[in-house]
Amino acid sequence: MNDKVIKILCAVMAVVMVATGVVFFVSTKNSGGSPQIENPEPVVFSYDESAYTASLSVKGTNGEIYLPTDFGNIYYTADLKGSVKFYEYANGQMVASTLAPKQVKASLKASRETIPVTVNYIEKDGKACGYGVFTSDMSKDVQVYDYAFVKLTAKPAGYGGGYLLLADFDKDNFYKTEKLYSEIYNFDLANGKTSTYVSNHTRLIDMNGTFRQDWTLLTDDFIKNLGGAKLFLSSRYYNEADKGLRADVMVLSNAYKPKIEVKDVLGVWFVNDGNGMHYLKKNDKGFANILKTGNTENVLTQFEGDWQTDYLQCGKYLINKKSLVMIDLLTGSSKTLKDINIENADVFSVNPDGTKAVFASYGKINANGTPVQSVTYCTVDGSAEPAVYTEPMLFSESAGFVWLDSSNVMSVRALTADGKSAGSVVYTY
Repeated sequence: MNDKVIKILCAVMAVVMVATGVVFFVSTKNSGGSPQIENPEPVVFSYDESAYTASLSVKGTNGEIYLPTDFGNIYYTADLKGSVKFYEYANGQMVASTLAPKQVKASLKASRETIPVTVNYIEKDGKACGYGVFTSDMSKDVQVYDYAFVKLTAKPAGYGGGYLLLADFDKDNFYKTEKLYSEIYNFDLANGKTSTYVSNHTRLIDMNGTFRQDWTLLTDDFIKNLGGAKLFLSSRYYNEADKGLRADVMVLSNAYKPKIEVKDVLGVWFVNDGNGMHYLKKNDKGFANILKTGNTENVLTQFEGDWQTDYLQCGKYLINKKSLVMIDLLTGSSKTLKDINIENADVFSVNPDGTKAVFASYGKINANGTPVQSVTYCTVDGSAEPAVYTEPMLFSESAGFVWLDSSNVMSVRALTADGKSAGSVVYTY
């Protein structure tokens, strides 16, 4: 695997120190009460003997990194040579998918260049899902793009029948479970032909010489929650640094200026259902959970503080890092988590039925120059004791946490003490 792409575990920087048995700050499972993450007892860290290593079941022993597809219990792996494989999670392990893989060659028009890519896909229940990778090693004719990742997915109902091809050009996102796609193509699965939906007239060029990557934006979650609407996200009217942090919800068309349905939402969370349009929006008091019906914006819940620094969000779930109040933004129901400290957490993931959660912190460099991370697993209702780990080499910041079911969660971490090999692992809570 390519270290520049994966950026696997900032703790790889600690390889020499780990090998020499340097003292690290480590704590393992919480033995009761609030975990003392800030001042853990110093002990000698050993990867092989660490409490977290002992708790894991390894699924990617050969360096496989499994990512979710549109189909339940089916996952894929990809590499920078364009290889894509599909797997199924069954009986506690990953096995090769029984669905026959297929291929179709496609060409993407981007920044007035043509990017060739082979899409590898599978079909289930009358729908197709697939992925493809392009790098500059595959064609000398592409000048301004050195990487492209594409996803083949069925169109949401409001877009009509057929398929979309979504593209992301940021190599750092290669192993992210929740990608923010910056190009939307209409895709003909039969012949691989693509066409763009949105006019690029007046689209600006970024510092890399390509079109700005915030003109059209989509996420898997946004597509799944569109209902019958024909909408997309765009941050074109904001600074490039605001990509993923604020956006307008626009009507998908080839108009010179697409109609703005909702202006300046926080993040990329958006749900359109029978009740109306749900989203977050900044205001003078902090920010609010909004339900738009017709032309009226109704405040369902008002939140104090800063959405980006004081809260963590996972889909429809939002939690205050200090008060530990977690709210379901669609129903308004809330619960207060107990016996955990997540003030420094950077990652938040909830299981499919909303009963368990994982929080992870990228950590800080300790006195030995080693990044020490933390991971906390807990039940939302407090029915089980939280499991808290604070060690080097816990998880990769370049990937996310994926719940395989209500109790098993998958992430990426180093598979060896020297940090040179990484792959997917599973924790059961």
